[in-house]
Amino acid sequence: MELPQFQTLELTYHEPGVLVMAFNRPSRMNSMVPESYSEWKQVMELTTKTPSIRVLIITGNGRAYSAGQDLSSTPVPDSEDEQKKAIWQRNEVTRNLTKLLITSPIPIIAAVNGPAIGYGCTTLALCDLVISVESAVFRTPFAELAFCAEGCSSVTFPRILGPMVANDMLLFGRAVKATEMHQRGLVSRIVKPEELLPTALHVATTMARQSQTAIGVSRALIRNQSYVDELIRANGAEMDQLYLRMISDDAKLAIAQMFARLQSGGNKNKPKI
Repeated sequence: MELPQFQTLELTYHEPGVLVMAFNRPSRMNSMVPESYSEWKQVMELTTKTPSIRVLIITGNGRAYSAGQDLSSTPVPDSEDEQKKAIWQRNEVTRNLTKLLITSPIPIIAAVNGPAIGYGCTTLALCDLVISVESAVFRTPFAELAFCAEGCSSVTFPRILGPMVANDMLLFGRAVKATEMHQRGLVSRIVKPEELLPTALHVATTMARQSQTAIGVSRALIRNQSYVDELIRANGAEMDQLYLRMISDDAKLAIAQMFARLQSGGNKNKPKI
């Protein structure tokens, strides 16, 4: 199968119908720039219109799964109106990407090879299966930047992890280890690093050989229409609020303070969420 080439993602295809998408900015911990969201959205559109793709695996190249949004890529236009427009456009891509993840017609398996932060963490709850290495850490440091929940985590995290652990992550930014995520139900399997991708491929290829109609029916029963509708509403509400948060004065101050802390500690890279 001829696959598109991307700047921030790497695609590989495995018979009989498994597409592997790897975040491919290893030098930046696979943090996400605007192109990352746009290219990921294109991958989801490809899986929707290509019947030969039966399962999608998402993983990361290097030592991280994804460090979330790379704030060093945030545009700084000349005027406040231009800045608001740029943030709105970026948020709309994320809104549409999340909707495609919610409504994916094929199973999605996440193979978490390292830290999963921000959007890289929240969207795991939209996958059908999450396989992780034991060293992975999961974190959503939104409050530190005066942001809010996204990736439908306002619904999925309380449902999967329980309200108190969801609060601990979404409100207080606590980093959670893979073992606890496994106990709580977000991670289904923990494997050794060298077994991660082979395990994900084995599960995916086995699934790809089975009745796609049967799998589709079971997925529709598990993620029924009322739940899909709830996730779509949550995505809309989250992205509306996130836009307001990102253009707020307290978010600008929080980001500036984080830059200052990193620079005083000798780290010139801007933070990722």
